[in-house]
Formats: sequence, C-alpha cells, structure tokens
Amino acid sequence: MTESGRERIRVGHSERDAAAEALRDAAADGRITLEELDERLERALSAKTFADLDVLFVDLGGPAREAAPVAEAPLPQLPGFAEDDPLILDGGFSSVTRTGAWELPPFIRINAGAGTVRLNCLQATTRARVIDIEVIASMGTVVIVVPDGWAANTDRLSTSWGTAKSKITSTPTAGKPVLVLRGSLGMGTLRVRHPSRGDLRRLEKALQASRRRALER
Repeated sequence: MTESGRERIRVGHSERDAAAEALRDAAADGRITLEELDERLERALSAKTFADLDVLFVDLGGPAREAAPVAEAPLPQLPGFAEDDPLILDGGFSSVTRTGAWELPPFIRINAGAGTVRLNCLQATTRARVIDIEVIASMGTVVIVVPDGWAANTDRLSTSWGTAKSKITSTPTAGKPVLVLRGSLGMGTLRVRHPSRGDLRRLEKALQASRRRALER
C-alpha cells in the first residue's frame, strides 16, 4: 500500500485509543506539555483517518504508525452508527449517565422509563453533523449537556403531559452538530442546556485527574 493510500484509510476506536496512549507517554517523558497533551488528545479522539493521527506525531519522531496499525479485518459495527441499530440508553427505574471522553453516535434511542438518563457531551466527539435522538420519557427525566456551538431541535417531540426545555440555539455554529430530538415525553421531562458552573468544575477535576494519570505512567 502506498503512503498516500494509507493516509486516506479511516481509523477506528482502537487506533484512536492507541494514539492517545502514545501521546500520554510523550507527556510523561516531558516531550510535550500538559496543554499540548490536552489539545492533541482531543484531535486524536476525533481523528477520521491515519493522516489525522500522523500529524500529531510529526515532532515526536513519527510513532503514529506503531500507535495506529492498520486493522487486518473490519471491526464489528458499534451500536448507534446505523439507523436500524441505535445506541439504546434505558433508565428504567434507575439512572444512566454517559460522560467523559466518548464518541457520540448519529443514532440514539433513550428510554427514560421512570428513571433518569443524562448525556454529558462536554468531552464527547462526533463525526456526524446531525444526531438523531428518539426520546421515550414516560415518567422519567432526560438531561443533555452540550458544549458551546452545538444546537438542538425539539420540533418533532410530542410532550403530552411532559415538559421539553431547550436552552440552546436551534442553529449550530459552523462545523458543530445539531441534535434532532423526536418521540414522546408522556409525563416525563427533557432538558437540553449548556454546562452549569458545577458541570465545569467537575470537568476541570476530570481533566486534572487525567493529566496526573498521564504523568504517573
């Protein structure tokens, strides 16, 4: 395979995770600063091709090839990346939370039941520009926290006796995603908002813990 051909190949979770691990090792060795680590980790976790990963290692001796080998066989498709196989989050009578650094897939189904489902997207990455979220809240609560620039459209939601509140714009900033919410709230509650001060404090603590772990390795 030619070098140019390799650069166009799409990468998956294993390649992104391996690149992130190599970047943490570089920070632990003192080859990049913690600020550079944060910036490069964000780019590594949102990388689409080997070219996106390779550029992160140009000044580190080019270990991206070892960090992100070509997969010999296609990886199984994860839930949420096909319309007929959405990522299902079921609150039931309890609670479900997605937070931290994770990839937000384009198709999600939320069954809140009588519980709580919380999506914290402050560290999430996504390759999609439109995120289709089907909500069935019944008597439960759904809370979605998104970064600046993201948008949400609730026009397709049936509220019945429930309540839907979106405190963010319906038009995304260029390059940012829009969440298209549909379904029925029943007697449930949906809130879409930007981070509170508490959310930002927890995010800063999580980032500090990640930096400490990187230095300890």
